[in-house]
Amino acid sequence: MNLKPRRNPQIHPSRAGMSLIELLVVIAIIAILIALLLPAVQMAREASRRTQCRNNLKQIGLALENYHATNGIYPPASIRAPGFLDNGRDEPRTTWTISLLPYMDAAPLFQSYRSTLTSDDPANSLLRVTSIPGLLCPTDTGAEVLFEPRLGITYQRGNYGANFGAASWGTDDWQERKYRGVMGQNVAVRHADITDGSSQTVVVAELRIQPSSRDNRGVWAFHGAGSASVGLDCDSLCRGINGDPTSDWIPFCDPIPNGMNCSFQNNFDSNAGPRSRHSGGAHLLLGDGSVRFASESISQSLLNAIFTSQNQEVVGEW
Repeated sequence: MNLKPRRNPQIHPSRAGMSLIELLVVIAIIAILIALLLPAVQMAREASRRTQCRNNLKQIGLALENYHATNGIYPPASIRAPGFLDNGRDEPRTTWTISLLPYMDAAPLFQSYRSTLTSDDPANSLLRVTSIPGLLCPTDTGAEVLFEPRLGITYQRGNYGANFGAASWGTDDWQERKYRGVMGQNVAVRHADITDGSSQTVVVAELRIQPSSRDNRGVWAFHGAGSASVGLDCDSLCRGINGDPTSDWIPFCDPIPNGMNCSFQNNFDSNAGPRSRHSGGAHLLLGDGSVRFASESISQSLLNAIFTSQNQEVVGEW
């Protein structure tokens, strides 16, 4: 008698592995999921970078307030040696960012600085080559390319500029109230001088780095227009947030491919406008310490109003 169990013909041994078609289907599904998730991941990362950029400006605002409390006035955007006012290339000296170092947990670096010498001097090399994280917006990726105005003389980058007003950076335009900002060459205003109201006056704005060693746009310790100062150039051609850089007149200018355009200028007509790598606008630090994201669609008249400090314009909602 055969007691061996009979095999059920309907039961088949399981197959090992997957067929090629099944594998391709799985790969396709994974690729679709990645394609759907990637924009969300990128948006989350940019939101984090934008928050960091905003926080940087808040800390800069605190440092400016502490400076003002100590000195009774804002720091000048730049200190220019006698005979070098409106000169964007030569005799680089103190900038507002250098003046703020003691108020940004960088007192030792400030103490190393020799203000009687140019920042190009070898004695000030430590200042030039030090990267200050609080002066860099993480959305802008150009910081890896240092500015080199002369062979072997390099400067670290920065993304925040003092508001010199609605005109070019020249000292003549500063004398006109309709153009005057907050920090200029060898001059600045006090809280009491801001008759337009601190909450409606830009003190510091974002600026973009031009990732070329021959271009000074976006350099925290250099005085030239576009390095650590911004304006609207309304004495010539008004610009908006993230405006066309073709009209930038820059002391050290290099219109690189896929970068910002510019023209060379080394006098009082030099200028560069507020820009960022954020989509749709740029951050602005106001005189009351608040930080706002200004849309690229903001009207030119309103932008002019918040970039001047003593016109007493009526500013609407923005």
